[in-house]
Amino acid sequence: MASQEKSWLISVIVPIFQVEKYLKKCISSIIDQSYHNLEIILVDDGSTDNCPAICDQYKEEDSRVKVIHKKNGGLSQARNVGLKFAKGDFIGFVDSDDWIEPNMYEVLLTTMLKVNADIAVCSCQFEPKSSRTIFKDIKSYEIQQYSSEDALRYILSGKNVINFYVWNKLYKRKILTDITFSEGKIYEDSLWTPLVIGNAKIIVCIDYPLYHYLYRSESLSHNVQQIHKRIHDKIEMCEQTLDFIHIKFPYLERIAISYIQLFCCINYVEICIKYSHVDENKEIRQELIQHFRQFGFKSICFFDKMKFFIIKLLFWFNPRLVVKAYKVYKTIC
Repeated sequence: MASQEKSWLISVIVPIFQVEKYLKKCISSIIDQSYHNLEIILVDDGSTDNCPAICDQYKEEDSRVKVIHKKNGGLSQARNVGLKFAKGDFIGFVDSDDWIEPNMYEVLLTTMLKVNADIAVCSCQFEPKSSRTIFKDIKSYEIQQYSSEDALRYILSGKNVINFYVWNKLYKRKILTDITFSEGKIYEDSLWTPLVIGNAKIIVCIDYPLYHYLYRSESLSHNVQQIHKRIHDKIEMCEQTLDFIHIKFPYLERIAISYIQLFCCINYVEICIKYSHVDENKEIRQELIQHFRQFGFKSICFFDKMKFFIIKLLFWFNPRLVVKAYKVYKTIC
């Protein structure tokens, strides 16, 4: 590993905003990596808590840490600033309230170099707030290799092999050229990740949870404006992805349409069950129905599983039927 450390620099970009009580654990997990040749870029996105001071403290203690203080511009802008600053041969992202296993980047890089992959993906562990990391002895793990076409097919068909997340991956810098995150948008990775995968030739997946995602209920949006923006931005990102698929991977277009329709179904059900009180005029639900139906009735036949076809067929004729079916399913299960 020593020779690799001299040859390959990994830039790890950490966008930071108002996460004072989680930040030290996050940064420490990166600093303590078994792979040492890191450039750790902490992008303070205008935090008003103690995050700026924590960042500066780590910078004083470790020469690999670089700190950028900027006005608040959102997650996407912070990541874009980090990308402009990064000098690494490989790029990784870690969200500032998450943490990673001590050998994450060693495993990802070593696996990439073995097969000359452009992207390495590890699985992730979704953690409750009170959880503690349990470091397992990783002696062997399953590795799967995909083309960009197969990777996109799996993402869009909802198979839990590869996902839209940016933070459980390591990327060759060269495939990120001129691809930036859409600023001011939620679910920006729904567009960024497919664009990047489209530039890749080989994607390798490691079936081992090296990344820990901290699930924070207080970070979720619960008012009508925020829910509307979340859904609107997601659909916008998906439809831009569809445009990209139409041009570069036209044979995946039906799967991309089906993905958008299933998103509309799932979010319609969620609003009916959890957030109907913030959508009293049913504006958000009507928008979801309109986006679902824009592709025409024939589009509901685009599926790779019978259950998806049934869901879409019910939604086309009466969206409330999908809600009722879901409630029955939850009662039985």
